[in-house]
Amino acid sequence: MRGHIGRWHCWRLLVIVALLFSSAAHANGSEDYLVRLLRNSDAFRVRAQAALSLGQLEKTPRSVAALERAVRDRHPAVRVSAISSLKRLESKQSLPVVERAKRDRNKSVRRAALEAVEALEAIGERQRGPGAPQYLVAVGMPGAKAERVSRQMLFDARIYLSERLLELRGVELAPDDLSPADAKSEIVKRRLKGFYLESSVVTLEPKGAGVRAVVSIIVLSYPGRDMRGMLRGAATATGRYSSETAEQAIHGAFVGALRRLPTVLHAARAEGSL
Repeated sequence: MRGHIGRWHCWRLLVIVALLFSSAAHANGSEDYLVRLLRNSDAFRVRAQAALSLGQLEKTPRSVAALERAVRDRHPAVRVSAISSLKRLESKQSLPVVERAKRDRNKSVRRAALEAVEALEAIGERQRGPGAPQYLVAVGMPGAKAERVSRQMLFDARIYLSERLLELRGVELAPDDLSPADAKSEIVKRRLKGFYLESSVVTLEPKGAGVRAVVSIIVLSYPGRDMRGMLRGAATATGRYSSETAEQAIHGAFVGALRRLPTVLHAARAEGSL
């Protein structure tokens, strides 16, 4: 029990700068700190969040090099986060590194690498980036009502949810430990709208020839936490119950839930009520 509490405490303390703002005055110091975390932290959760956060800063040779090294990290969650950030930064020069990850021993890493290779090869054939920031979105650690859901599944789901949010136009992720006063100041100063996503895996169970997951996402204002909407998604992964099919079902359910999120964000922004 003590070890579990210690790991969780470490996670909460060390991700203070895990998801950082993109202001230019902040960028160099943020990059330095994140690169050090990615290289030196003993906690894989901290390294994974640092890798994900580097993908929100302006691309530099140093950040790309750090992410390319992280593609060979000993933990698959870090490798997945690094690949995701290289894709987000449109680091086409990293294609050889990402290509090698398609042969990784971990299936999640291989899947992330395959998606990244396709995206990097398609650069120039599509519009760039998600546009200027309009929404500052904080992502809470998902909860679970389903008995089969492990803490590792929830952590992986949070990373996956964050990655999908970064694909939405105008979304910027908020730091984990931003105080309410600082969040309000940042939102007012940058003329953003703040939202907090509170999610839960409601159901995860074998269903016929597959595994079915149902998730819910409560959209709250941020930092005030007034309810703005509720999203629900469900998905079924084909195959016998395993950690892999369970993860596929959960991820698919979150994708379904997020389909309506842009509409909720836009409506709240139009109301001007946050």
